[in-house]
Amino acid sequence: MSIISGVKVTGQYVPFNFAEKMIKQKGSGYHVILGVLVLIIGIGIGLAINNNSITLGALAIGMALIISSFLMIINQYERAVILRLGKYQRQVGPGIQTRLPFADNILVVDIREKVSEFKAERMLTKDNVPVTIDAILRYKIIDARAKDAILNVENFNQMIQQVSQTTLRNNIGSSQFQDVLSKREEINQHVRTIIATEASNWGIEVTGVEIRQVIIPQELESAMSMQAQAEREKNARVTYGESEILVAQKFEEAARVYADNPVAYALRQSNMLYESIKVQGNTIVMIPSESLNAMGFGNLGTTIAYLESTKKAVANQKSKDDKDKQEKI
Repeated sequence: MSIISGVKVTGQYVPFNFAEKMIKQKGSGYHVILGVLVLIIGIGIGLAINNNSITLGALAIGMALIISSFLMIINQYERAVILRLGKYQRQVGPGIQTRLPFADNILVVDIREKVSEFKAERMLTKDNVPVTIDAILRYKIIDARAKDAILNVENFNQMIQQVSQTTLRNNIGSSQFQDVLSKREEINQHVRTIIATEASNWGIEVTGVEIRQVIIPQELESAMSMQAQAEREKNARVTYGESEILVAQKFEEAARVYADNPVAYALRQSNMLYESIKVQGNTIVMIPSESLNAMGFGNLGTTIAYLESTKKAVANQKSKDDKDKQEKI
């Protein structure tokens, strides 16, 4: 862990500290004092040794220090508020600005968009489910209202973080657990609206609120997993039952067709026999005599002839398929 400009830098984001970012531009009075000392000492030494170079150098350096005490530089991403003798004077933008040494106190604030983390730890939803919510807040100071962020609140970063946490807790406490999981976008928008209303008094614009993570106890997570698995099994069984009903209905329709048309029934049985022999190859297939009688194959000779013709048909089909494959090659 290292420390840069008083801010701890770790693997996680650390929000800005207002007390560290809003600084007093010290040095204006010191520049005047230092310039006067350089003039007095430098000119005194130059005159004492009768050296014009030292005198002119001291005069130039002293005057530069005195003039610089009336000037200040504001960066593009900063805005400065000038308090003259403790009273608000004006707000200035980026570039070179003027000030009165000793009389003016300069407060500078960063107007870039900032990101802050906040949590609602171990709180209960409306249906008494303990949760921990991890969220982030994006906000920035309105350009023309930087003075409100400095003068209307002591530490706007800390204030907006506390308001965000309280608003999130209130919102989660009035929501069902399932809504917290499935309606994050609505919760984000609602929390953002409430925070933006509060922050507008401080010259701050809230650009976004996002719930990053919803943490629940391990035992509750296991129970929810078991519930989801049971729900999936129930749906699978219902789907299987519905398919059985559809199959039974189709069989019932087929039975009515075969009952009115014995020839169609016999052809269907013949086709089933052909398919079984085609698949089984040389395997002996046991066929009930009642089925053969129903198809008109009660005579043994007729049955053998039918089986032989069926085998030949299968062999012919197989040779034809092989010939087609060879022609393609």
